[in-house]
Amino acid sequence: MRLADFLRDQALELGDVYRAGTGQGRSGWTALKRDAGLIVAEPGPEEDYFSRRFGDLLHVDDPQRLDVMAAVGSRQGHPPTLNAKDALGVQMLAYQIDGRHEQAAGLEAFIDRIERHFAIADELVELSGLLQARTNVAATPVPGLEDTPLCLHAAYGAREVLTAVGWLTATRRAPFQAGVLPLNSRKTELLFVTLDKSEGYHDRISYHDYAISAERFHCKRRTARVRTRPAGAAIWRAPRTAGSSSSSCARARAIPIAPAGVWRWSRRMAIVR
Repeated sequence: MRLADFLRDQALELGDVYRAGTGQGRSGWTALKRDAGLIVAEPGPEEDYFSRRFGDLLHVDDPQRLDVMAAVGSRQGHPPTLNAKDALGVQMLAYQIDGRHEQAAGLEAFIDRIERHFAIADELVELSGLLQARTNVAATPVPGLEDTPLCLHAAYGAREVLTAVGWLTATRRAPFQAGVLPLNSRKTELLFVTLDKSEGYHDRISYHDYAISAERFHCKRRTARVRTRPAGAAIWRAPRTAGSSSSSCARARAIPIAPAGVWRWSRRMAIVR
């Protein structure tokens, strides 16, 4: 039975199958088929882990990344041939699935782990096909970051963005939550902003952040300051506004069109969720 057929016949959504993607319970298509007796072969050592963690991929709508996901799942027993962008895309996939900071490893080790689990590899191919069928995102590179796998208007997890721009690597998984991430070699700063603070934020730090226009972003903090950079490099500027010591406007490069928990690239402003 195929995942697409099961969802159609049972009138379900992907979220119903991957209902516990970040928890510790059983979840995912492979786990469901094994529970139903449709898979009788011995499970691999990480089968439950991978099937559950695929729940963290449901936001992916970048068509090129979905092609990479399908390629990883379909290359059983065959060493993959990847260009630089595709290799970085596999590293993004690995770190989106392996969410803990101590899980630093290269893409070769990740592909090898997938290839040890035939059912999991098949599940990755099926999942990528379903996500590909529902996306309407064009594969347009982000201006200034054309060498990365990121594309305009596509949704990414924070770990995926940090991997794409080189903050996270095969040997380095430094923690980063939110705020300004300087990329000195690119003369660029990324501004990560959480727009929906309805859950998990105390009233004292639940600042009201929002887009003013396609080029200006209102970012409220306890203190405001002006940060300067050489000409052409400053995309974060926080001058004090009249009547308030804590409100500021920042120039950035994205538009706040993503749901909570997912970062989405756009043409002009910050990365928001």
